[in-house]
Amino acid sequence: MAYRNFHLDDLENNFGIKQSIGSVFNLPITTVPPSDLLVQTLAVNRKYFPLTSEKSVSEAIISPILIEVTRNNADKISLFSGSNLDADKAKGLNGEIDFLFVHRPRTLQMTSPIINITEAKLNDAIENSIGQAAAQMLGARIFNKKKNKPIETIFGAVTNGDTWIFLKLEDDIICVDNNRFYLQDLGSILGAFNQIVNYYDL
Repeated sequence: MAYRNFHLDDLENNFGIKQSIGSVFNLPITTVPPSDLLVQTLAVNRKYFPLTSEKSVSEAIISPILIEVTRNNADKISLFSGSNLDADKAKGLNGEIDFLFVHRPRTLQMTSPIINITEAKLNDAIENSIGQAAAQMLGARIFNKKKNKPIETIFGAVTNGDTWIFLKLEDDIICVDNNRFYLQDLGSILGAFNQIVNYYDL
């Protein structure tokens, strides 16, 4: 088994991780106005880039947004794409992660602590991929602990570019946010990520 094979039932049966639906965020989201560069980049990419695969969605839509989050928090985080996160291969917690943030600025090597996992999916797979993202978040928690950077709370997101579902793993509960975030309200997506980054400064 690897991350991509996990369903929420597997996490409960194998690790005792249960699901809840509620608010992932402790505070109201403060919107962050997108830069002109991001707005223009997304407009051009959506017009000229066929969004027919998870890879194309990742490159054209998700990556520019996460790069903007990184630029807004350049003194706090680094962004990695396509890295392997082999936390516990014997238990299936291994495989490639689409995107992850580490709470360390300007680092060239994926390191701990990992604070966020973002998984790219096509339209018909977004809801069904929450288990995969949750498994990756559990893997991040184990990875951090092995690197002597234990963090109990890990955030995540599953997105097809247009719709974003945020997650939080805390204790033995994976919370799925009861609100959906949409690309037309880009400032709220950026604000949600800012709140995640700022959470670790508390």
